[in-house]
Amino acid sequence: MNPINLIENTEDLDAMLQASEENPVVLLKHSNSCPISSAGHNQFMQLQEEENVAMYMVVVQTARATSMEIAERLGVTHQSPQVIIIDKGEAKTDMSHYNIKTDAVLSAYTDISNS
Repeated sequence: MNPINLIENTEDLDAMLQASEENPVVLLKHSNSCPISSAGHNQFMQLQEEENVAMYMVVVQTARATSMEIAERLGVTHQSPQVIIIDKGEAKTDMSHYNIKTDAVLSAYTDISNS
């Protein structure tokens, strides 16, 4: 089962971006108070069963500044819930709200990994 690395500050963000230089990573921006985010979180958690998928999560209530910095650094509009697949320090794809589906995330991840 893949561990989920929590992004709480810029050091964690830097480490995640560095990890993406080797292999793509999947990041979930999650709100603990939103039922739509809960549904996205459930879809994201199913990725734990996949081999070699590096998983990261930022909880927007506890790391708002870091969440906003992620959007700024990656050039994506901040949303929650949001899944961003990052490769070599760049956002390659992002999905939000009810578009977060395990199969869609895994398919995009596989395409990016194989390119």
